[in-house]
Amino acid sequence: MGYQSITISTVISRLNIQYFLPAIQREFVWDTDQIVQLFDSIMRGYPISSFLFWELKPENREKWEVYRFIDHWTL
Repeated sequence: MGYQSITISTVISRLNIQYFLPAIQREFVWDTDQIVQLFDSIMRGYPISSFLFWELKPENREKWEVYRFIDHWTL
């Protein structure tokens, strides 16, 4: 998979459906203020770096443990 440009909205809609954190990565530990600061930066047009996606072949998906991103949140 080469470089693809997609919107933040698209990424968010795919969390815990198509996108998960691999268990080789630490668990999702951001608090509410950090999430708000990230979205504030996005809305102001500040650069936020990039996301790295690791695609697993269907036959290997059951071999890897994953973490879910935050499902329910309140401000």
